[in-house]
Amino acid sequence: MYMQSGQAQKIARQEMKDGNNCCQSVIIAACQIWDIDIPEGLIDAASLFGAGMHSGCSCGAMTGMIIASGLKARKRPDVKAEQIASQVHDRFKAAFGATCCRAIKKKRNPWERIGNRACIELTGQAAAILIELWEEYGEHGPAANIGDHPHTQ
Repeated sequence: MYMQSGQAQKIARQEMKDGNNCCQSVIIAACQIWDIDIPEGLIDAASLFGAGMHSGCSCGAMTGMIIASGLKARKRPDVKAEQIASQVHDRFKAAFGATCCRAIKKKRNPWERIGNRACIELTGQAAAILIELWEEYGEHGPAANIGDHPHTQ
């Protein structure tokens, strides 16, 4: 695991323990690692994406990964920003087996369903995956692969 991804994982976990939801926690962690200012009102808006948009749909941690990637992409003109979401989606699905909050929770054993411990862990892992994805392409190097995705061509 990369050093920064481990730090992002810790930050995201702590943010959830401090009361933020999964989406908010991933955004905060990524922005701290990347030293990006969080636009005013963004964390408030992200409050509606927790728990799969409060309906069990798209996991809020994944949504936070995509939002944070949008903030990062503003500083990376070499990246095809419109295609990043597909990369994030695929990495998330590979790691957790689904992108739907409800489906992810159904896969958990009864002990993991108590409280939000499993969500805290998943959120930390999602933040780490996000940082690793961006680290693979470097800060200033070519990012052709990040934009080359079959879902967006």
